[in-house]
Amino acid sequence: MLSLVSFFLFVSAFLFVGCASLLPEERRMYPHNPVSLPNGMNIHNWINAKETQFNERFGSKQIGEAEYKFNFYRKELTSIGSYISCTAMVRSKTATPVELYNLVSMVNYADYTKFMRKGGDLGPMSEKESTEILLPCMEEFLEPPKTKE
Repeated sequence: MLSLVSFFLFVSAFLFVGCASLLPEERRMYPHNPVSLPNGMNIHNWINAKETQFNERFGSKQIGEAEYKFNFYRKELTSIGSYISCTAMVRSKTATPVELYNLVSMVNYADYTKFMRKGGDLGPMSEKESTEILLPCMEEFLEPPKTKE
């Protein structure tokens, strides 16, 4: 009887963890869309500027005429030393504002200098994860470059 209960608890825990899913796509939009670009920049100039600004912590791939997918690693690590990264799609329907959509976060056990994941926790799976993990990552990505004073 005990082994049957143990088996049931194991299967229940596996299903609970294994069946967890990301928030639906409509809940993974950047809440402050559209995002204005700096004066004189289009989406292509902006992505190039982000590559310069974040160097090793940013990677992007153009997937459409005015659409990119990017991955950004936060500078700050978690309390256990893991990297937090966020991935999103960005598109421009007009000349200057862009829209960030399909946002995903990853608490990552890899080193961003190698740009290779070794496993981690994909999210957000809840509004709390979205607020505490994903949005701070996006906000850090959207910070303008620091000017020399």
